[in-house]
Amino acid sequence: MNNNNKKKNMQLGIPHGTANGRLRKIVLFELLKRHNENICFQCGKFIENVEEFSVEHKVPWLDSENPTKLFFDIDNIAFSHLRCNIVAAKRTVSPHGTQGRYQNHKCRCLLCKEAHAKQARLYR
Repeated sequence: MNNNNKKKNMQLGIPHGTANGRLRKIVLFELLKRHNENICFQCGKFIENVEEFSVEHKVPWLDSENPTKLFFDIDNIAFSHLRCNIVAAKRTVSPHGTQGRYQNHKCRCLLCKEAHAKQARLYR
């Protein structure tokens, strides 16, 4: 880490990258509030403060057919309460034949075992 980054981290009291992420989240939330678009995608209620604000993907990108495209697709982005986002994510079950189904849902069908083996080969 160079001296410039050390100085920023020291003065902010947290890593500079973390501070930048928080600042971007605050700016985004304030802009949404100004345009009355701080409405939760999951429950439809207003998101009152930045602490309960989260950005989410309408359709989960992880383990999808084209994760990069789905991750960066602006039409797949929504805003929600953090707790609503977490609850919705827990309800999402990965499809068979994915690493997520093998790892998170402990599925050991042939498709899921093959996906796990493929991921393990890529990792190595």
